[in-house]
Amino acid sequence: MNVPWLERRHMWVWLAAGLAAAGIVGSFVSQSLGAGAPLLRVTTQLAPGARKGGRPLVLTLGGPVYCRQVAPIVRYLGASLACPDYGPDGERSAASRARRVEDWGDPKYLNAVARLPIELEENGVHISQLILVGASYSGYAAAELAATHPELHPRALIIVDSFLDLSERFRALSTDDLTRSEMIHVLGGALAQRPQEYRERSPSDHLAGLATDIRRGMRFVDVWSVGASETREFNGAMCSPASNGIWLRRLAGILRHPVTAYVTRLRHAYALWYRWRQLLALASLAPKSGAFPGKRLTFRQQERLPAASTCAVTSAAPSHWDP
Repeated sequence: MNVPWLERRHMWVWLAAGLAAAGIVGSFVSQSLGAGAPLLRVTTQLAPGARKGGRPLVLTLGGPVYCRQVAPIVRYLGASLACPDYGPDGERSAASRARRVEDWGDPKYLNAVARLPIELEENGVHISQLILVGASYSGYAAAELAATHPELHPRALIIVDSFLDLSERFRALSTDDLTRSEMIHVLGGALAQRPQEYRERSPSDHLAGLATDIRRGMRFVDVWSVGASETREFNGAMCSPASNGIWLRRLAGILRHPVTAYVTRLRHAYALWYRWRQLLALASLAPKSGAFPGKRLTFRQQERLPAASTCAVTSAAPSHWDP
């Protein structure tokens, strides 16, 4: 597969024969992180006919584990896929979790990611609309990309069981948690040592960017679980008031109109894994296909957060909320 847009920018390009035969390219971009480490690795898959007519581009961040989560969406939409990965990241499956190193909002990395749609188009790939989607970490990363790069004009931003505030994510972590160690390593210290760094790498600090996206027509679908298993596993990091709710209320103030979100009692990321078609319908990217298994919430400026928006809600879930 000829990829001149990669060859122009990369010090070297790795093409796995089996992946290339399937239209998928794995590559390394040499943009210094120090000690010669690459900044960005990119997996791309072009939709059939993407060089002849406009096809959607689905973009998710975080590496192969997160890339696989959006495969059904890519197939359903007949879309191309761009799946950037932070250069130092060593996670390739659940078995290699200990080798994970994500970017945690590194501006240099996000600047490089933001160039990918442009470079694809410069290489003759026609992109009809950009769709940003992710669950958990990749949801945060997609939101941070959209918030800091509104020039991308995404058609939709879909985030599942994620968070808009990095500080809140850190506060919920135990001292022996792998994610905590990873954040300290990448951000150069704990929250108490680097509060400005944590704040500036949070979508909550760039709500004006999200507001710009929404005013330009981006559909923003924010879904999180308030189920017991989610609360236990992540200590409320995805469903506390400061994870999403207070920032959606503030976003409503910037927009001067209410903001909608959805809560479920599904297990972590299940809404993306098993209800992706309904998520696409919420983003006006697919026809409605049954009721979404959750509750629609409305956030308004200077109003109390909806009681159902936090993990404090522990009542039994209706049967139709089950995956």
